[in-house]
Amino acid sequence: MKLKDLLTEDQNNQINVPGIGMYDYETLKKKIQIMSNDLAKNAKRGLWRKSSRNDIRAFAEMWGALSQYGKK
Repeated sequence: MKLKDLLTEDQNNQINVPGIGMYDYETLKKKIQIMSNDLAKNAKRGLWRKSSRNDIRAFAEMWGALSQYGKK
C-alpha cells in the first residue's frame, strides 16, 4: 500500500495504542509529531531531564501502533 493510498482513504478509524488508549488517525499522527519535535528540541539543548522513560515508552507505543495501522 502506498502513502498516497493511506492519505486518500478514510482515516477516521480508531487506533488502539496498548496501555494508553484509543486515538483517531489524525490525532495520533499530530501527537507523535509533537512528541518527536519536543524530544529533538530537548536533545539539542541537552535538557535530558525533560523526557522521562515513560514518555519515551509512550512515544514508542504510539509510533508502533501507527506503524501497524499503516501496514493494513
